[in-house]
Amino acid sequence: MWQKNLKSFLNHLLKSKLYTSVTLLGFTISLTFVILLSVYIKHETSVNALQEKKDRIYRLINEFEAGYAPPIGLWLQNEFPEIESYTRIYNNTGTLITPDNTKLKINYLLADSTFFDIFSFKLLDGNKETALKSRNAVVLSQEFANRVFGQETPLYKQITIDEIECVVYGVVEDISKKSNFNACDAIINFRSQADFWGWPGLLTSMGNSSFGLYFLAEPNTDLPAKAPQVLALFKKDFWMYQDDRVNTVVFEPLSDNYFSPIRGRGIQQNNKTLISVLFAIVILILVLAIINYMNLTIAQSGARVKGIAIKKLLGSSRKELVIQHVIESMILCFAAFLLAVLASSLAEPLFNGLLNTELNLAKEFTNSAILLSLVFVVTVGLVSGIIPALIITRIHAVQVIKGAYRRKSKSTYSKILIGFQYMVVIVLIVATITISRQTDFMQNHQLGFNIRNIVWLDNNIKPVEMEGFRNVLLTIPGVKRVSFVAGSPLDAGNNQSFIFNEKPVSFQVFKVDSSFFPMMEMEITPTGAAYSKKGIWLNKKTVDELGLDSLPTSFQSYKGKDAVLGIVENFYFESLHRKIGLAMIRQLNDEDEAWQILVQIEGSAIYATLDKVKKAYAEFTHDLPFDYGFFDDTVESWYEGEKRTTTIVSYFTILSIVISIMGIFAMSVFYNQQKIKEIGIRKVNGASVLEIVQMLNMDFVKWVAIAFVVACPIAYYAMNRWLQNFPYRITMSWWYFALAGIFALSIALITVSWQTYRAAHRNPVEALRYE
Repeated sequence: MWQKNLKSFLNHLLKSKLYTSVTLLGFTISLTFVILLSVYIKHETSVNALQEKKDRIYRLINEFEAGYAPPIGLWLQNEFPEIESYTRIYNNTGTLITPDNTKLKINYLLADSTFFDIFSFKLLDGNKETALKSRNAVVLSQEFANRVFGQETPLYKQITIDEIECVVYGVVEDISKKSNFNACDAIINFRSQADFWGWPGLLTSMGNSSFGLYFLAEPNTDLPAKAPQVLALFKKDFWMYQDDRVNTVVFEPLSDNYFSPIRGRGIQQNNKTLISVLFAIVILILVLAIINYMNLTIAQSGARVKGIAIKKLLGSSRKELVIQHVIESMILCFAAFLLAVLASSLAEPLFNGLLNTELNLAKEFTNSAILLSLVFVVTVGLVSGIIPALIITRIHAVQVIKGAYRRKSKSTYSKILIGFQYMVVIVLIVATITISRQTDFMQNHQLGFNIRNIVWLDNNIKPVEMEGFRNVLLTIPGVKRVSFVAGSPLDAGNNQSFIFNEKPVSFQVFKVDSSFFPMMEMEITPTGAAYSKKGIWLNKKTVDELGLDSLPTSFQSYKGKDAVLGIVENFYFESLHRKIGLAMIRQLNDEDEAWQILVQIEGSAIYATLDKVKKAYAEFTHDLPFDYGFFDDTVESWYEGEKRTTTIVSYFTILSIVISIMGIFAMSVFYNQQKIKEIGIRKVNGASVLEIVQMLNMDFVKWVAIAFVVACPIAYYAMNRWLQNFPYRITMSWWYFALAGIFALSIALITVSWQTYRAAHRNPVEALRYE
């Protein structure tokens, strides 16, 4: 019996080419994205899963950051027996000089000797228990070791990093593959940081809280439960927690690290909201495809209803017929899934580029994954087929023979489902417009400083040669200004907290030379205070928030009483994700180390001028790597996440529109077939083509209008919640919704009108004869 049913189903598919094409294509497209996004979500949610001690590893954070002073780890280990070990973390870049005097840029991670005990990284060469024991010990990544030493073993070879002699004690796999640590060229003993910074007391100083701190808890202990005791200890003896500067202590599990809102040094993190959005979109796209299948199956049921009636008359039960239809649905889903697997493989490179990831679908098809996929396909087939099967098999055989089924089949089921499809389309269009506008707002918002034709360079110039280097650059045609700075709006400078008028305040401190202000084109209002080499500038936010005079001539800072030379109009630090805070700009003096060199270029030959700057830099640094970037490119990179979200939502909006168009197109064909007799009668009675087209279109327009009414509050609520994440944001306008509604209505009308126009032009005699 089942062979006959299968043959009948295949014949039906071959005869109903439109139905087959739309359902199969809709399922294939949606399942392609389900596969790709499911693998991506699995990848993102399983970061750090390969760490053997993941359940015992915690990162110390507070409400603002994940940075603590170097002595904190040992202090807490001595106070709390629940702590087995700890490692401090800091990432940096430097210059490596190989034994043959080759100079290379190196990205390195500083960590304690316990690093390889806490984290499960495989050493390809060397002993993980001793690899970081020595103060000058270095473990190279496999890729960087091959780059520096080729086929030679790097063990015990001496290298120089930022003028510090180091020894290679190991080679490690890429740590970013098994954790959310950034890929790095080397891991260096943390104690070397004191040598790199030329600060012998760094390791015992509580003054610099720039370092990540990870703890390994003893087995069968509850380290997070000790957070209140740690907080009490910090409130008593740690300056950062006094005077209500910081008020929380959290032992964050490693499993939460990747999606943590608290940023950290040397690690990569993602936005959990994006994952949630992608998951929701996957479900919506799949639902749209299922709706199409349900609609079309119900709409074209007239082609099979006589066969169903005959089977009922011959003794088939409704249960048997329902099972038959569900199995047919599963067969379609399975065929679509096979096509989707092929399409996923072809789309994998594009998808990796879009989400900035490295998926490998071939590795994901394990036995468990295949079994899960089969369960998923069966589930989708069951959900897709059960409702149409129940509706179709509900008919009475006698009514079908009398011709009553057609009149009853004109139900609202399909139109409600089409309305839901267009509700989703409208919501996604509003979301696309809102995200795009917010991203555009942030990218083009006035930042309070100039970003045009300004290049930043890492400063490797010796202090005694800085003025000479400046003078050389200024002789290059096209170089307008050169500025040495310790902190700029791109990196937010240094943070400095102190007590002002018995209240804790936190400033971003920048140290700049005299060329900085004209280069940045910042607006400054002089206060009238006499010039002093120790004079400072404050931003307007400081004046307003601290209740200072409009033009204060002095300010009591952490260094004492400073002359205030001017008030700078507010400018943004880092990005518009962060509110403008208190800013203090100091003058760079001979004792200060400049982090960067800013070069302002004019004229059209920007890259030719930059090449000359590079040559001069090489002469002064003896061919050290030339690391540079443009201000405008850096500012643009601040909003990569929003741009990626815009692109993703735009793609899925287009996809949902395509699926909806396929569905409504096919539905209009079947709907108009049901209206053949009515169209013929109306034309015989004098109805014009326009009147018939309007009559046929109105049913679809009505449901699109209902979808618009339902979609607007949903879209407003969702996007307003999303906008709350930004301190500086747009206001949603009425035209977002109007445009989305007009666009959805236009799509529906264009899709349906072609079919209704053809139906209206049919010869009424021919139409009635067919009936």
